[in-house]
Amino acid sequence: MAEPVLELRNVSRRYRVSGEKSLFGKTFDAVRDVSLKVMPGETFGIVGESGCGKTTLARMIMCLERPSSGEIWLHGRRIDNLSESARRALRPRFQMVFQDSGSSLNPRKRVEDILREPMLYHHVGDAKQVDGRVDALMDMVGLPLEMKKRYPHEFSGGQRQRVCIARALSLNPDVLVLDEPVSALDVSVQAQILNLLRDLQEKMGLTYVFIGHGLGAVHYMSHQIAVMYMGRVVETGPSDTLFNRPAHPYTKALLDAAPTADDTLRNRKRVELSGEIEEADGEASCPLLPRCPFSRENCRHDGLTLKEADGRMTACARILELDGKQACGSTF
Repeated sequence: MAEPVLELRNVSRRYRVSGEKSLFGKTFDAVRDVSLKVMPGETFGIVGESGCGKTTLARMIMCLERPSSGEIWLHGRRIDNLSESARRALRPRFQMVFQDSGSSLNPRKRVEDILREPMLYHHVGDAKQVDGRVDALMDMVGLPLEMKKRYPHEFSGGQRQRVCIARALSLNPDVLVLDEPVSALDVSVQAQILNLLRDLQEKMGLTYVFIGHGLGAVHYMSHQIAVMYMGRVVETGPSDTLFNRPAHPYTKALLDAAPTADDTLRNRKRVELSGEIEEADGEASCPLLPRCPFSRENCRHDGLTLKEADGRMTACARILELDGKQACGSTF
């Protein structure tokens, strides 16, 4: 079997709450004990509502932040404990496409300079080679060569995102992190960008980490998906398995909250979470415990560990009552 390109082992990121000056002040865990394996040539999707820790996880993958605990490995080499200079040299191997293409491009530079700059900075080639690479990148993302003389404000939102993708590919990264790359675009343009990303992946064998809360886009792009809630991964497995047979109550509630035009789906019994997001009672409690309609006493101490169930890993104590054969909520 192929070795993972990227692996996270029990990664956590803890922040001190703003305004707490005491050495032992209050802290907040943005990411808690996350373990993931991203295989070569595949897309690993990370989905969850705003504030669940997706972007913090992306920043650690990008070597922009160090985990408070745990390990990050790239091609079998641990990278989270490297010196700052070594991490800086490693960053070209991770590139990101941001949600807001307008603010991620320098408005004072032409597109050709935006694409040329990272390659010159990292000594990818001489000036002539870099110019040839710029033309190849423009063609790769479906932009006419004459557009390279334009400034970002002269492009549409979808065209700007194509420039961002070209810039991210300019350094031939090992992992491309896509942080909600289509959520700011019109629906028709979203489809074009997603199809472009899939075509590039098929042609070039690219490896993606796709972050979003648009469930349709995540499902369309991803081979494997991790569902996050309050900094923890509550369910992970193949994309089709999670979307067709969700096991964790939060995964099912997340899917049930998505609007649909299908009458058979719209009229089915839905899982609804009550109350506001809040910390569970105790560090060893399931994070969904205060809101889960299926909670029982055994959930308090047995809802954290991911357990294998029906082809996926699920952090739900009650899923074991079904021997992993049916989706949570269907018989609870």
